[in-house]
Amino acid sequence: MLINGRAETWQRSFMEISDTELLKFAQENDIVDIKEIAASYEMKKYEQLLAQHPYDVWQGKNGNWYTYLPNEKKGRVLKKRATEEKIKDCIVEYYNNNPSVESVFNEWIERKLMYKEIQKGSADRYKTDFERFFVNTGFAKKKIKQIDSDELEDFIRRQIAEQNLTMKSYSGLRIIIRGMWMYAKKKKCTDISISEFFGDLDLSRKIFKKTVIEKEDQVFAEDEIPILVDYLKRNVTIWNLGVLLVLQTGVRVGELSALKPGDWAGGNILKIRRTEIRYKNEDGKNVVDVREFAKTEAGMRDIILSDGGIETLRMIKEINPSGEYLFENSSGKRIRGNTFNKRLDLVLKAVGLHHRSIHKGRKTYGTTLIDAGCEDSLVMNQLGHTTIETSRKYYYFSNRTREHQIEQIKKGSKYII
Repeated sequence: MLINGRAETWQRSFMEISDTELLKFAQENDIVDIKEIAASYEMKKYEQLLAQHPYDVWQGKNGNWYTYLPNEKKGRVLKKRATEEKIKDCIVEYYNNNPSVESVFNEWIERKLMYKEIQKGSADRYKTDFERFFVNTGFAKKKIKQIDSDELEDFIRRQIAEQNLTMKSYSGLRIIIRGMWMYAKKKKCTDISISEFFGDLDLSRKIFKKTVIEKEDQVFAEDEIPILVDYLKRNVTIWNLGVLLVLQTGVRVGELSALKPGDWAGGNILKIRRTEIRYKNEDGKNVVDVREFAKTEAGMRDIILSDGGIETLRMIKEINPSGEYLFENSSGKRIRGNTFNKRLDLVLKAVGLHHRSIHKGRKTYGTTLIDAGCEDSLVMNQLGHTTIETSRKYYYFSNRTREHQIEQIKKGSKYII
């Protein structure tokens, strides 16, 4: 009886023990694995959230997975992910209001594309950078709500150090982080004010990889230009005339390949109204197309032509008098921008000059205008820039010969003993 009485007493005492104490006792004595319980709980919750989803989940012919999510304004919106697992994660995160970094990124990009804030090509570049910085490091799977400012700063510093980033590469990472966290803040998925975060972030320039810019690789020297121009004029083809026109007008190669006959009426004005774009379609294939708008608002401009530019355009129209575009091959197909890069490479080899991209022809034109003392507003217009700082910082590289520079130094230092 005594034993039974004790048992009853112990049982009553045991029943008064809290669930927390029981779990602690079980864990300490290896009776149960708390991590396993947590995982089971999360899975159960995951399944419950999926069960409440009212829309079907299906795989499209292109291999992507689709579903609809509720939307206050539109009723519902279509969502797309690459795998079934990712579309289910998207559903769960919607109902759980605790999205992963990857989910926020996808929502942010989709929104910017929907409202035409960015072009498809820009979105593809953002996706490539996201893959590099976030997916490959595992940071994409983290829940954005659980990331505090210290963890975000640590992530940024690690990326700079481990991937040996230049300041230019870091700017790509910064753009994505700023965009995602601003979007997440609006959705009440984070407490971080990203503007304040970057305002407080103190990154020394010393931590970035240094890049040495060789002047000889940026522009054509003043003694190289006549050699190049002479060859292009003596070997007249539609491709060579395109390269020549870049040197004479400073147009971007995408603008060059998108020029139409109506953009030049025979006078001294060349209208820039569109550009070539590149992006990936739904099947992941690269697409090259023409967009009826220049690269930027400042890119929509009227370029003033020199006599040489007018003569080049006249020859182009003689070769291709009735094409939809100024630059077309013998089959009537528009010549793509990268074709002019390849042509310039062949020309440089033919005249014995080292390789430079056709974009360096545009920089050479900008350098020539600045050296000639052209007004800042004119330089900006010709190049399609919004500020003269852009023109001077990225497009000006003195192309004087070494002999000319030595002579200048001698004159400038003749009174120095």
